Amino acid sequence: SAIMRRQQPIFQVSELADELRRLIETSYPEIWIEGELSSLSAPASGHLYFSLKDDKAQLRCAMFKGRASISKYRPKSGDLVRVRAKLSVYTARGDLQCIVQHIEEAGEGLLQRRYEELKAKLNSEGLFEQSRKKNTPQFPNHIGIITSATGAAVKDILSTLARRCPGIPVTIFPAVVQGDEAAKSLIKAIDTAVAYNQTDVLIVSRGGGSLEDLWCFNDEQLARTISACPLPIVSGVGHEVDVTIADLVADLRAPTPTAAAELLSPNREQVLSQIDSLARRLQSSFKRFCQQSAQTIDLTGKQLVHPQHQLQSKRQRLNTLAPRMTQLWHRNSMTKNSKLEEKLKRLDTIKPNRQINRYRQSLAELNKWHLNAMHKRLKGLNVSLQNQASQLNAISPLATLERGFSISRSDSKKILRDATSVKVQDQIEVELAKGRLVCDVVEIKS
Repeated sequence: SAIMRRQQPIFQVSELADELRRLIETSYPEIWIEGELSSLSAPASGHLYFSLKDDKAQLRCAMFKGRASISKYRPKSGDLVRVRAKLSVYTARGDLQCIVQHIEEAGEGLLQRRYEELKAKLNSEGLFEQSRKKNTPQFPNHIGIITSATGAAVKDILSTLARRCPGIPVTIFPAVVQGDEAAKSLIKAIDTAVAYNQTDVLIVSRGGGSLEDLWCFNDEQLARTISACPLPIVSGVGHEVDVTIADLVADLRAPTPTAAAELLSPNREQVLSQIDSLARRLQSSFKRFCQQSAQTIDLTGKQLVHPQHQLQSKRQRLNTLAPRMTQLWHRNSMTKNSKLEEKLKRLDTIKPNRQINRYRQSLAELNKWHLNAMHKRLKGLNVSLQNQASQLNAISPLATLERGFSISRSDSKKILRDATSVKVQDQIEVELAKGRLVCDVVEIKS
């Protein structure tokens, strides 16, 4: 026994602690751990010290100032958190501890934060705007249901539709409504319903559950598919307090699957009551119309006169008016004849032919006088023109040229008055009475 103890290595406490630290750090370089946060301590140094625990164990953790200062999440005791950490051993006390690199909420806290972030994103894009939503039909011709084929939601919807309005055709498009593949399954079911091209409204629904159970209805791609769907969609997800992204982006939100069916199905009893009321109103209106029409016919019949009586009355009036018309015509003719004879007598007294002859003689005399005056005027103007022409010719430079004189101009067309204004070899132009000469200056004499 003593020999065996001598053969086995004997560790110092610090050596064993260091060996354990190396083994743990090598085996677990970085891992994710989920647990409840407790015993949180935040000293002035800026480091965070806390424990992670579940119902069977707990683990000491430290998050140093550099990492803690950049973390968006502010931890508090009792939170369910998820950390990314390195495992190590605090050799001074021999304690196993986690050096936390990142911390975030886990479970419903994390999901709630993701829900709020997606909600804010889609709201900023306008996917929740009422102006984008389509109106649901008041009396659907065919309803499509997108939900689990075996869940309680589809039973509630079908029983509600059968009770309120059993005549509406219904088609179920089965989909997975919980788990990682649920969102893709719901999107595929919506696409199938649109391609089916028979329904005019869709219900997307499932029963109640926790936030994790309903999480597929907070999927971004599903929300965009609902918004882009050409058919109006009514969402009925969970209970009344559960509000998912699908509820917000749908064209109409119902608090429960049953409420979704009630919103789309008119109440048969109410519809029949309305039809009965309208039928009574129509019957009463038709009866009143018939009575008014009969009264109108009676009144019109009393005012109507037989055509034979009208013809006889008009014939009597014609017989009365015909002699009066003949008398008026004769009287009018005699009046016009007497006026015509009176005007002919007045015309014979005036004798316009004599006046016309007298006017013709006066016109001939005026024409003769006018011609004589015009000849005298032209003769006087001609004499005056000849006198003015003789005066103009006397002072004209052309007359001077006729007497043998000439006009000399330089090459710039200026009249030459001084021999010194030109130079030898300049060209000048000499204008004669008949024609012009271009001359070269050979010599200049003063």
